[in-house]
Amino acid sequence: MTGAGIAIPLMRPQLPDADALMPYLKEIDSNRWYSNFGPLERRFEARLAAHFGLGERQVVCVANGTQALGIALRSEARYPVGYCLMPSFTFAATPHAAVSAGLEPYFVDVDRESWALEPDSLRELLPRLDGPIAAVVPVAPFGAPIDLAAWDSFATDTGIPVVIDAAAGFDTAGAGNCPVILSLHATKVLGIGEGGLVLCCNKESVERVRAGRNFGFADERIAKVPGTNAKLSEYLSAVGLAALDSWAQVRQEFLCRAQLYLEAFDGFEGVRFSPNFGAGSVGSTCNVILDLPSASAVIASLGEDGIEARRWWNRGCHNEPVFRGCRRTELPTTEFLGDRVVGLPFYRDLDIDQINRIRSALERALNR
Repeated sequence: MTGAGIAIPLMRPQLPDADALMPYLKEIDSNRWYSNFGPLERRFEARLAAHFGLGERQVVCVANGTQALGIALRSEARYPVGYCLMPSFTFAATPHAAVSAGLEPYFVDVDRESWALEPDSLRELLPRLDGPIAAVVPVAPFGAPIDLAAWDSFATDTGIPVVIDAAAGFDTAGAGNCPVILSLHATKVLGIGEGGLVLCCNKESVERVRAGRNFGFADERIAKVPGTNAKLSEYLSAVGLAALDSWAQVRQEFLCRAQLYLEAFDGFEGVRFSPNFGAGSVGSTCNVILDLPSASAVIASLGEDGIEARRWWNRGCHNEPVFRGCRRTELPTTEFLGDRVVGLPFYRDLDIDQINRIRSALERALNR
């Protein structure tokens, strides 16, 4: 993610190296099993289940997080077509996944403090929404924790299925009755290149997802539910196993960088960190919110100083050209955040001198 004139890039992903992968690659050579739920993929699922304190059948590996979300929506939605309620303040993958499931995104606003769609607010909003609502997708903003029990209750009380997009939430995620989707993209804290997970305690739901990633096949080679080919290969499972081997060290490195940011920015007026940043769990991005609606100018100014920054979620999905025709409510908080949230450089080997340089450049940007 480096370019001409960029001294401090936004992100420098780091996956397990060749030495860490070699034992697993040799197993693949010996097994001659490369995809279709091989021994490494099954072991990866089992280790992930243990990591999250779940049963082995309660974790499903998928080729990537967007496909995982689309498969879960297709299997959970109460209508084959209809609206999928979701925050506009999210990455474009969320509405794309809904479209892939045959649903139409319907954008709603998020809470000013949590940056997330809140179940109580959505309950109040529901009577004012028309049209068939097939599903809801809450989003865990940049990996912040999300109240799974509250969303399980929402689904039970309203009868509207819920699928939770916690793409960046590997370190904060858990499982309830509603499927929870995680990404294992290279940019995430536990990255394997491309990959995704579904966590779910509801047996029927998780088995539908399991079949949906494999052409709709369940116990036999007969397509019983809508499906696609979204299996995780043995090679990506090898990367995943090696990533789990080093997870404790990787997590500590991310925690350390977050703490360095908090210390360096202590007393910096006009800038606050995103919800949950540095609060004991780790994410792979560092987002700040500015007091003034100056995100564009700040990003440009940082770039002039050789520091890459961006809006990770642009100005909300309702402003993406492909989704401008979608239904939406009023979105004042989304607009507020879109004008103020900036992603700063964040990666495992970012050092304190670089962070201090980022702070100085940000101060200059805000004073211009």
